[in-house]
Parts: sequence; C-alpha cells; structure tokens
Amino acid sequence: MLNLMRKHARNWIMKVLLGIIIVVFIFYFGSMGGSRRTEMVATIDGKAIAHVEYVKEYQNLLEIYHQRFGDRLTGDVLKSLNLKQQALDNVINQAILFNKAEELNLQVTDEEIRASILATPAFQRDGVFDDRIYQHILRANKMTPEDFEALQRKMLTAAKLESLIGDGVKVSDRELYDLFRFQTEKIDVDYLLLSPKDFQDAVRVSEKDLESYLQEHGGDFRVAEHFQIKYITFLGQDFSASTKVSEEEIRDHYDRQKDKWVKPDGQRASLSEVRDRIVAELKLIRGKFTAASVAKKAHDTIYQEENFEAYAVDKGLTVRTTDFFPSNSPPAELAGIPNIAGSILSLQKDEISRVLSDERGYYLLKLEAKKPSHIPSLKDIRPEVKKRYIAKASTDLCRKEAQSILGQLKKGADMATFARQRKIDIGRTGMFPPGPAIPKLGFSQELGEALYQLSEKKPYPDRAYPISGNCMILKFRQKETEQSADFEAKKEALREIALRMKRADAIKSWIEGNKAALIESGRLKINKEIKDL
Repeated sequence: MLNLMRKHARNWIMKVLLGIIIVVFIFYFGSMGGSRRTEMVATIDGKAIAHVEYVKEYQNLLEIYHQRFGDRLTGDVLKSLNLKQQALDNVINQAILFNKAEELNLQVTDEEIRASILATPAFQRDGVFDDRIYQHILRANKMTPEDFEALQRKMLTAAKLESLIGDGVKVSDRELYDLFRFQTEKIDVDYLLLSPKDFQDAVRVSEKDLESYLQEHGGDFRVAEHFQIKYITFLGQDFSASTKVSEEEIRDHYDRQKDKWVKPDGQRASLSEVRDRIVAELKLIRGKFTAASVAKKAHDTIYQEENFEAYAVDKGLTVRTTDFFPSNSPPAELAGIPNIAGSILSLQKDEISRVLSDERGYYLLKLEAKKPSHIPSLKDIRPEVKKRYIAKASTDLCRKEAQSILGQLKKGADMATFARQRKIDIGRTGMFPPGPAIPKLGFSQELGEALYQLSEKKPYPDRAYPISGNCMILKFRQKETEQSADFEAKKEALREIALRMKRADAIKSWIEGNKAALIESGRLKINKEIKDL
C-alpha cells in the first residue's frame, strides 16, 4: 500500500484522493471532452480520436491545474506536469474505456441520467432539485443541458465499467494503517538553496551557441498557427425590441421568481415596481429564441448555397472580420463562445461553422485565412534566444555545483560549516506533510517523492532538486506521526480512501493492459507523437 501511495504521490490524484471527493475516471479518462473530428491523433477500431479532442482536453487540464495551484503554477511546474502527455493519454484512455463498454453492451438509460442529475447536491436547494440552480450552473460553465446529459451518460457508463473492474478489490488492516501513517506523517528538513542567477556571469555566449540552441529548442520559439475569421452575429438584444409580451406572461414571470424581486430592506417589490425589468427580461429571452431560429436558418441557407457575404448583404447583416489570432486567444467578442478554439481548429478555409452561441446570442463563423505555424529566424528573435540560452546554461552550472556540494555532504561534510564557508543561509521548512507542496519553497513533484525516502539513516536524497527556479539540497531533521489511537477513529474513512486508490490502480492496470493488446493487434493506432502536438 505504501508503494501504491508513493507512486500516486507523483501526481495530483493523491492530493485529490486525500482532500476532495472525486470520480476516479476523471483522472484516468480526463474530462470527457468531445468535438468535431478532423485531424486524428489516434484511431481505435477505425474510429477517430480527433486532434481537437486532444486540444480541448489539454485546455481542460490546464484550467484544472490553474484552479488548483493558482500563482504556484509556474512554467517549471507546468513542465513537470507534462500536460501534453496527460491530455493524449486521457483521450486515448477515454476511447479504450468506451470501446470496451460498447463491446460489453453497457448502457445507461435516460432514467439513470435523470436520477443522477436530480441527486446532485450542487443542483439542490434544501435537499430538493431546483431547475433554476441547475440551469444557472450550466450557463456559468457554458454548457447546455444536452451537453451535460451527454457528459453524465459517459460518466455513468464509465462508472459501470469501473464497478466491473474494481468490485473485487479488498483492503487489509495493514494497508489501512499504512495509509494512516502516510496521511498523518510530517517531516521537518533543513535545506540549502543555490540560485542560477549567481552563475550567469560565468556563462559565455557565441553566435554558434545561439544557433545551436535555436535549432535544438526551436519548438519553444514556434509561432502558433494564426487564423482570420469572418463572422455574423445574431444577438438576442437585436431581436428583443420587436417582440411583444402579454400581461399574463408578466404576472406569471413575477410569481415564478418571487425571491428575485426582494428590495434591499428585505421587502418584496410590487409588480408595478419591477414591471419594466420583467418586460425587458422577457423580451430578451424571446429575442434569444428568435435569434437562434434566424441563425439556424441562415446557417442552412449559407451551407447549401455557399453565399456567406451575399446572404449577409441580402438580409442587411454585418459581416465582421477579425485580425489574425492564435486559436487559444480569440478576439474578445468571440471569447465567450464555449470551446471556440476547437470550433476554429475544425474549420477548413472558406468553411462555415455550425451555429455557435454564448450568453449574448448566436454566431456563424467562416475561416477566411490561416497563417501556418513557424519558427522565426535567429536574427528576428536573437535577444530572446540569448536570454533563454543564458538561463539554461546558468541553471546547468547551478545544478552541477549543487550536486557537487551534495556529494561532499554525503561523504561527511558538516552542512552548517559548509554553509558558513560558502556564505549560504541554511533554511528550515518546519513540520509539514511530505508531498510536492514544500513550505517556503514552492512545488516539485520529484522533490515531493524524495521526501518519503528521507530518514535518520538516510538524511540526504540521491540528488539535488530544482524548485521554483533554484537548486535545492535537502537534509532530514525529524519526522512525527499521530498517535495510533487516532487510527481507530479514522479507520472506516480511511477504508473508503484506500478502496478508491486500489480501484483506481486496478482500472489503470486494466487500461494499460488493454492499450498494449490493442496496439499489438493493430486495433489502436497512435498517429501523433508528443513532440508533434
């Protein structure tokens, strides 16, 4: 069990398992994203896994980590997370999972989906499902009920398959105690920090060095593919003025949303006081319905007749044209459209999109032009190449020196004496749960794992570690664990966590085994390498 926990401690699943209730397949199978299929990253039994699905998964993972780590999500942390590999693995694992579910004829009924949604606490008020809360949360997450129900169907299908795989998993008391120790153990370490900045003056730079660096790290300087889009808008507000609402509709809207009309003093506003607001809201709602209908009709006509600009002229609509932009940074007026990047990436030149929408209304896009991705020449980006070369070279020197110091300490040199001689301050973390988040220092997956290996008999790790841009040398000071009496009080809660962990590991092993077999038989073909994504 300890080996299992240490293995999971390398990634965020361990933190999630210990702190948040999750659905296990979110880790292994991603966020269940989907999009139009164009360029393929892989195929399974002839079914395509589209590049846009990978892009969406990558963006979803990036958002998850941004929310989880905030300002601590530095470039070094992102690099250590290897998001490209995670995203590719997730979309392929999704495909393997649902391919097997199809083979086993595992199905989820509409009633099961409905029951799952009704039972979701986030959609409830006072323990009862509230449709207004449900709709509000979906809108806030830029999802339609149909999108969410499709997501629920996938998650429930995955849950059924997970049950088939993981229901035979058992946990022993010894494993529970290992988990208890793992959760409650704390460590205190001393450390020395070396900064690459202190080594910059030792770096010598030649033109040949810069050329070689650009050739080796060209991907870091690559300018992303840029797009120019023409688009037509169908906004609810543009259709609201011509709509009519009856007194009966106004009264019904007022009565159905009683809580909405409360004044600052706590009293409910009369209908006459809020009538204008209600009329404006109803007109806007009706305007959006009209806009949706007009946008759908426009799409069908333009798609059949290929007359984007001509249609706009005929209907008195304005065609707007964007400047060139990368798919992950669309113009502000389009940025509110869910998965706008995926929609743009799926378009060919002069092709129109499906009807897209945001909270304001509906949109039709046409890809006007595209600039391919490219690596600039050295003369165009020399200052940036030189800056990065010096940063890398000074970091290499820093790590080499840190490793040399560590070697001397492991041979018996005293850290305090050594620090005084080198005029380096010794830091101390204080007690904290071992893991990738290090007090006073930052975040490091590798260092988090190394902490579990330290003890009085082994006070130093095998090597120096990078963290927050510096090089760090650790020395064990002490450990402590909660009293065993606390174990009995937490035993059943620990059992649930341990079962999740072992089931997650069983599912991972099952997927890896199936993936290997599918690749060997030629049923799974991976078309893209990480370096090409």
